[in-house]
Amino acid sequence: MRTPVNGELIWVQSGGRITMFLYMSAAAGIPRAAGSRARVSNVVVPVIHAVPKRGVVYRHPTRVSVHHGEISAGPVFAVLAAGDGASFKGNRGDFRAIAATGRSRRAFVYVLPVDRVRTGDWWEGYVRLGPGRWVAIPCPRPEAVYNRIPNRMLERHPVSVHAKHALEELDIPAFNPGYFDKSVIYQIIHQAGLNRYLPESATDLGASALHRLLSRHEGVYLKPTGGSIGHGIMRIDRQGRGFRLAVLKHRRCHVYWADSWKPLWRLVCRHRLPGRYVIQAAVPLIRYQGRPCDFRVLLQKRDGGWTVVGKGVRVAGSNTITTHVPNGGRIASASDVLTSVFGEKGERVNQGVDDMAIACAEAIDAHYGQRLGEMSMDIGVDAGGSPWFFEANSKPMKFDEPDIWTQSLAGILDHLQTLARRTAR
Repeated sequence: MRTPVNGELIWVQSGGRITMFLYMSAAAGIPRAAGSRARVSNVVVPVIHAVPKRGVVYRHPTRVSVHHGEISAGPVFAVLAAGDGASFKGNRGDFRAIAATGRSRRAFVYVLPVDRVRTGDWWEGYVRLGPGRWVAIPCPRPEAVYNRIPNRMLERHPVSVHAKHALEELDIPAFNPGYFDKSVIYQIIHQAGLNRYLPESATDLGASALHRLLSRHEGVYLKPTGGSIGHGIMRIDRQGRGFRLAVLKHRRCHVYWADSWKPLWRLVCRHRLPGRYVIQAAVPLIRYQGRPCDFRVLLQKRDGGWTVVGKGVRVAGSNTITTHVPNGGRIASASDVLTSVFGEKGERVNQGVDDMAIACAEAIDAHYGQRLGEMSMDIGVDAGGSPWFFEANSKPMKFDEPDIWTQSLAGILDHLQTLARRTAR
């Protein structure tokens, strides 16, 4: 029998020890003679035909199949989190949503802290029993892993690095490998022959490079190469013979004025964050209801190819230099904005955004050895309808648009399944 039927993975505690079983009801149609044990990922567990009355810690639906008399169940996936054991770090709301999507598809998804990646057959994974209740249970090795280590510092931690190397050594596929560096991404886009989509940029912040770009453009952005949510971004606009400098820190925008180049450079040096910056020419963006806006585009890999899952618009707030919602921006419908600005040509502009996003995603993925499974992009559109690449994020935050968020969860499970199947061949 190849057609999968439904079963349950059950964890039972007895004598201080938790044991995993595969439960199969008599109605499942699998003869008991087919075997009393089943393979789940890399381990073999007992098959039971009645649920114990006491000691059940956790239950999870699964798919069961029999091939040449051998029972197997699964699939089993993990979300890689930072931290130690029960104090694992990451967005637990997102973990909960991913696990719930897996449950709806009978795929077991558990949270795997980096310090729980081991060489043994059984690993310690975390599952949610209720609000705020995450408990550890013995889990098989995952067949594929979704990396959601929540920030760059934790990604660089030796335990995280060791965990990712261990997954590679065990031939367990994982995505995504780490966070992007803006300067590297700009170089990838340029080298792929896609620089027509990239505003003029300099991959390092220096006085000569800044002076050069300011002499060619009315405004420029200075962006930390490893920044997020706009923190540390600066925008400089020429104002007659002087300059206006806006600095975004801790979700507040501060404005300064300089009457010439030298005091401007001193202001930049004073307010920049530690670390590297890139410089990028400011593109005159389309406006919606009087305010500049840009597009947030979510892309995922489906069956080996990149596809646009969805896009939304972020409209700038009244006193900010970015469109990020946490910094005062607001959400708008992409179709409404495109129709409002371009009328009947809106669909053509929309397709141009998609085409550019997919081309850039393919170039970035190729640079990272095809190890990416999703990314989001910030894309601007000018008055002529041309798209402009601003930045890409390897670990997208939750999209506020419910339909995009729901589709993204399904896409994560689809890609995990694809990776698992590819490795099993």
